[in-house]
Amino acid sequence: MYKKLLAITVSSLALNMSASAEEKDWNWFAGADDDYVMESTASILVGSMSPTDGISGNITGIELAFNCPLLQPPANKIRQQLSYAQYDEDGTEVTSIEINPHYVTEISPGLSIGAGPGLGYVSVDNAVKDTSLFALQVGGSLHYKVSDPLFLGADVRYQLTNNKNLGGSIQGMDNWGVALKAGVNF
Repeated sequence: MYKKLLAITVSSLALNMSASAEEKDWNWFAGADDDYVMESTASILVGSMSPTDGISGNITGIELAFNCPLLQPPANKIRQQLSYAQYDEDGTEVTSIEINPHYVTEISPGLSIGAGPGLGYVSVDNAVKDTSLFALQVGGSLHYKVSDPLFLGADVRYQLTNNKNLGGSIQGMDNWGVALKAGVNF
């Protein structure tokens, strides 16, 4: 199910990006422009992480999202999502710090979908080994502006890491993650 949702989101956004690229030029260093608006959002995350070689468990965390100051498309937006999340299951503690720029398009007033790549730093601590990992990921997101300050959202992503032998209950840290978000726009 996650793979189908992610494929639909990425395909839809790819079509939208190619159409918007024909309208005008992309804006490099958008944050230096006088009309740049950050549109920051702070959220609390709750969800689930499912390592491909381990036990699924709950995640909790926080996220800060804002319009990318480096690059903006001619239509729609690129939203930078910086997140910090923790997983603690069966003696394995995982802390993940991620940056996920998502190309976001509004599909109805207040409701947007997005997709994009990501980079991460993953710290794994279990009875067998403590290690730090570099991660690459791809994800899709749903954003809903409930009212002027309130925000709800959801994310699904797949993460690849550079280590396959962690020992304990998790043999590898490649994983699926799903999270619900609630926060405020400021």
